[in-house]
Amino acid sequence: MNAEATAPTIKAAIYARISRDRAGAGLGVERQERDCRELADRLGWTVAEVYVDNDISAYSGRTRPQYRQMLRDVEAGKITGIIAWHTDRLHRRTVELEEFVAVAEEHGTKVQTVTSGTVDLSTASGRMVARMLGAAAQHEIDHARERMKAKKAQMAREGKYRGGQRPYGFEKDGATVRDDEAEVIRRATKGIIAGRSLRGIADELNAEELTTSTGRPWTYARLRDVLVRPRNAGKLSTGDPGHGEPGILGDAEWPAIVPEEEWTAAYKILTDPSRRIQQGNATRWLGSGIYICGKCGTAMRPAPTRGKYLYRCTAQAHLTVMTEQTDSYVRAVVADLVRDPRIVAALDDDGEEANADRARRAELATRLETFEADYMDGTISGKMLRASTDKVQAQIDEIDRRLTASMQRSASSKVTSAEDPGAAFLDAPIDIQRAVLAAVARVEIRPADRPGVRWSEDRVRITPAE
Repeated sequence: MNAEATAPTIKAAIYARISRDRAGAGLGVERQERDCRELADRLGWTVAEVYVDNDISAYSGRTRPQYRQMLRDVEAGKITGIIAWHTDRLHRRTVELEEFVAVAEEHGTKVQTVTSGTVDLSTASGRMVARMLGAAAQHEIDHARERMKAKKAQMAREGKYRGGQRPYGFEKDGATVRDDEAEVIRRATKGIIAGRSLRGIADELNAEELTTSTGRPWTYARLRDVLVRPRNAGKLSTGDPGHGEPGILGDAEWPAIVPEEEWTAAYKILTDPSRRIQQGNATRWLGSGIYICGKCGTAMRPAPTRGKYLYRCTAQAHLTVMTEQTDSYVRAVVADLVRDPRIVAALDDDGEEANADRARRAELATRLETFEADYMDGTISGKMLRASTDKVQAQIDEIDRRLTASMQRSASSKVTSAEDPGAAFLDAPIDIQRAVLAAVARVEIRPADRPGVRWSEDRVRITPAE
């Protein structure tokens, strides 16, 4: 009996893959499998299994489940030969190639390809050829990444969308505004400026069965990530605007969903290090962080004491007051305040000042650009640039603070413009009540005037906000 008749049958695996990059002549997995089966027939191999990873790039780093299963079957002895259309269908990253070589060499796995022939991993020269093919594939990957980075940099300079997951508020092209989602961004931005909580707004959106761009429910974190994006103001940015400076490059090709000053105000509020975000329970107390200690002027917050909650000065434990009684009293007073037309008028009486601030801010922004141009021309030194920039930026920051305060006051108009503002205030969710309270009143908690007095109206001093 001849050697060919006694040779063991090769139990072959066909591995096929197609990815978004369309490498490998853009062949579909069906075409790859057909060519591989024809090669198996010519070799006399028996196709035992077909493994397909569709739409997964071999160099993206994502797990390829069928590829991993094939290697496990090789190690288990179920597969003794592998056929692929080309070696880059199997691996395009050096680290994967070395793992593949180790597995194939240990188990004596034979490897054949339709377009690059036999890959003999049992010999040093065969392994060298495999590594050379792998190095060529890795070079192609690196080169493609360089081209992609250069393309994105150019698009950034031109203010164009650079791709990725569809941004909420826009269509898939990243530049056409999706009206219904844009309205959510406008509404949420104004809510944050008014003093509402991310949690409260997210709960409201979920109650209306509105979802993110990926169809998921809203959380405070997802909402925050959307609202801090400079793209909402029609700006192109680099880096992560949710942590540190937004890195604005300039105007983008898409229109702004919210005015720049509104985005700036919401951004500063949401990225303020002193901002306390409740990640667990919703806000329960009206005056947390709003009521002021009458001894030292520090904000007061609720703290558990002997099974009850008391507002306590956050600087020192020298002043406390009952929470529920205080909140109930303050609600009643504020409901009367927002019914007073003089209070409502006071919320909107700074329109001329706000317009003047906007004009001044535009002038200062132009000056910053002039400083940079002078530095590039060598007219001023780096030290002069830093000094001038810091000075002007400080003025811009102060104007932004005033504009934010102005918008916070005017954002209470949903309550103050109601037919009965007092009833609208009492019926509003807690975070809206807190926003209105902060806009219309200053609440100071005074020490008890005699020992043993836990609570009285005299301890709560409420004055219109300045």
